[in-house]
Amino acid sequence: MRRTRLAAVAFAAFLAAPAAAQPETLLRLSETVERSVRADELNAVLRAEAVGSSAAAVGEQVNRMVAAALERARAAPGVTVSTGSYTTWRIGERREQWQGSQELRLTAIEAAPALLELVGTLQGQGLAVSRLVFEVSSPLRKRERDAATEEALAALKERAERLAGMIGMRFAGFRELRVDAGRLARPPLPAPMAMAADAARTAPSAQPAEVPITVTVEGDGILLPR
Repeated sequence: MRRTRLAAVAFAAFLAAPAAAQPETLLRLSETVERSVRADELNAVLRAEAVGSSAAAVGEQVNRMVAAALERARAAPGVTVSTGSYTTWRIGERREQWQGSQELRLTAIEAAPALLELVGTLQGQGLAVSRLVFEVSSPLRKRERDAATEEALAALKERAERLAGMIGMRFAGFRELRVDAGRLARPPLPAPMAMAADAARTAPSAQPAEVPITVTVEGDGILLPR
């Protein structure tokens, strides 16, 4: 009777014992996807500048120029306008002169031609162009980055399954995934454009460039025997 009970206990212990874990192989992979997107947002930075014998006189002249520029810019449909830094400082060998400057920032997505026309008008009013460049807008950058990430993840999974089959194993999933934030190559910044007022009656030109957006995903895939 005692032997039967011991055998029953041993058999129960055998049934309760966990099955041996299947040996697994770790496969480390990476995939990079690059998408090309045309820059859709035109950005311009202009400066109203003045030089004079007193800070007050310089400030008054800069203020008048910026006020007139803001009035003109606000009338341009589809153009977003804001002001930037405002500085006044002494110049000259004996520091007897004053110079002042304030930035005017313009942005347009659907209204790039109107912005270019506006920049030409403001140049004619005496403002100098510091920057004029097409860039990828935030909404477009996010859409393209998400699409590139989805494409890279699908390619990573497909490659893991294909490699597993090549060595007679099966892909069981990823233990860990790493996705970068996506790298956006920015167009080179143009040189400052300080054109004279009487030579700035023609609107400047700007052509959007194709900008690459790159996303890299890395993963540790688990491979199990078939």
